[in-house]
This record gives sequence, structure tokens and C-alpha cells, in this order.
Amino acid sequence: MTDWSIAALGPRDRQAVAEAIGLTEAALGHGTLTVGRALEDLHDRSLSLLVAYAGRPGVMVGAAAARVLDDDGYRDLVAPMPRGLLPAAPPSADGRRIGQMNTLSVAASMRGRGLGGAFASRLTGWLRERCTEAYALAWLHDRPGRSDGLLKALGWQPVVVLDDYWLRATTTGDWSCPVCGRPCHCSGLLLRTPGSPPQA
Repeated sequence: MTDWSIAALGPRDRQAVAEAIGLTEAALGHGTLTVGRALEDLHDRSLSLLVAYAGRPGVMVGAAAARVLDDDGYRDLVAPMPRGLLPAAPPSADGRRIGQMNTLSVAASMRGRGLGGAFASRLTGWLRERCTEAYALAWLHDRPGRSDGLLKALGWQPVVVLDDYWLRATTTGDWSCPVCGRPCHCSGLLLRTPGSPPQA
């Protein structure tokens, strides 16, 4: 029996979306997702945003997101990677549907209770149903709550460790790392999972 419950947010859940982004930014740093963009992507169903509540009344204790990438999103994913690691052509060039596990954060008081695994399992299923392949970048920090073990247990395959993956985002963009600040010198483990075959 769990002491939490998971809900999927929709485009009319502005207050809950803002709260989920605040919880995520507290764990992963500022600039990971904006309310306006999240609501747009929830409306067109290219984003799955899950939240977890515990207690009565329910207090939000976790949030996790995955998305189907458009061409710009795919370019943002591959831009910091070594050339040739992933195809340079955008998904629209050959009909691929590329997904990404974006964020997964659980309040410190709730870690070790299966919530991170439940988030990862639901979002992995969502991505596999909608995408030809999906990627995740597991933040390789030395703090509790790393996601790489959860993803590997669900069949995600490690591809490569990327040093300084978030360096560009923390020098030219809005994002700041909760460990390094700006710039970020953390490494990320790129993982891949296959999805559904393209529809004929």
C-alpha cells in the first residue's frame, strides 16, 4: 500500500502545473520548464506531466514529465552532443517520432517509497506507445535520488556519458544547476529505449 497517489495534469490545471514546475525547479534548477509552454504542450498532447500527492489534504510531493519532441526540441537535445552521436536530421525529415524523458523529481521526504519508479514506469510506457525511440539524460550527481538506476531497471539502455552536457544551457540559456549554479559541469548519462514501429 502506498501513501501517495499519482495524477496526470491537463491543459486546464494551470495552478497545479505551476506548482509542479516549482517543485521540479527546487530539485533540478531554474529554467527546466515554463508554465505557458507546458500548458500548450499538454493541450496538443505532446507532453505528459505527472504529479504525486501525499497526505490529507493532498500535498504535492513529486513531479515528472516526458514529451514527444518537435524538430526544435530535437535540435536542443542533440546540440550539446558530439557530432554524429545521434542523427543530425530532425524527426520530420524521415517520419521518426522522438521522445524524451524530461524531468523526474521527488521530495526528499518521499524518496525510497517507490514513487520515482512509478513515475519512470508510467512515462516510459507513454513514450513507448507514442515514439519510435526515446531518450533520457540521467543527471550523474553525487546526491540521493539519481534516475539512472530506475531507468535501467525499466529496460532503458545506456548509450554514453556526456561530460559538461548542460554547460551551454547554463551559459547562454536560463537554466541553472542546483549543484554547480552557472555554468554547470555535471555529466549526464544518455539512455535510449525503443518505441512503437512507425505506422504504415
